[in-house]
Amino acid sequence: MSRWHPQAWSIVTEVPRPDPALVAELARFPTTQIADGGGPIGVVGPGIVPMVSATEMCGPAVTLWTSPGDILYILKSPDLVRPGDVLVVDGGGRLDAAIFGDIIGGLLHRGGCAGVVLDAAVRDVDGIEALGLPVHARGAHPATGSVVGPGALNVGLQCGGVVVHPGDVVRADRSGVVVVPVGALEEVLERTSAVARREEEWRAGFWTGAGVDEVLGVDALIARQSGALPVEAP
Repeated sequence: MSRWHPQAWSIVTEVPRPDPALVAELARFPTTQIADGGGPIGVVGPGIVPMVSATEMCGPAVTLWTSPGDILYILKSPDLVRPGDVLVVDGGGRLDAAIFGDIIGGLLHRGGCAGVVLDAAVRDVDGIEALGLPVHARGAHPATGSVVGPGALNVGLQCGGVVVHPGDVVRADRSGVVVVPVGALEEVLERTSAVARREEEWRAGFWTGAGVDEVLGVDALIARQSGALPVEAP
C-alpha cells in the first residue's frame, strides 16, 4: 500500500488516446480470448471484481493514483475523463475507506465514461447499479476516508499488479480485466483474432460430433507431456 507517488500532486491533462476504431475492434472480444492471445498485455490479478451488473467496458485509460483512502483527486477526475474513457484508480488496495461512490459516478456516467476500475473500495453500490456504470473494484465499504491528498492524475500506476499508463486500453467484462499498452494494440488484436478463429474451429468440430481428441489432439498432448512421446523440435 503506497502512500506516495513520484508524481504526487500532478495533473496531466493530455492522454495519448489510440485510434477509436482499434478500441472498438478490441471491444468485440472477451477478456478470456485477449488473455489467451498472450503478447504484451497485463491481466489484472484476482480480487478486483465487478461490483454491479453492468460489467462491459473498453476504452483508453485515464489513470489516477491516490493516497489510500483519500478522495481529493477522485473529485477532480470528471474534469479529465472524456467520452469512451475508462478511469483506472490505484488506491493501494485499501478496503476500510471507500474512495468512489454514486455522486462522482453519476458525473462520470453523464460525461460518457465507459467504466471504472479501482484497486480500492467503493460505496453507494445500489446507486452505482442504478446508473448503469460498469465498476470493478476490490470491495465495498460504507465509510470514506480523507479529502487532503496527495494524488496524481494521468501518471503511471499499478492496478491489481498490472502497470497502467494513460492511454492504455482497458477491457473488462464479467471474467475480469485486461490492459493493452497503447502501442501494442494492433499486435494484440492480431493475436486475439487468431484465438477467436481457433475457438470457432473447435466449436465447429464439436458441433459435428467429433471427439475431444479429434478436435484438440489431447491424447497426443498428454503422451508428450508425460514423456511417452518425444517432444518435437519447435
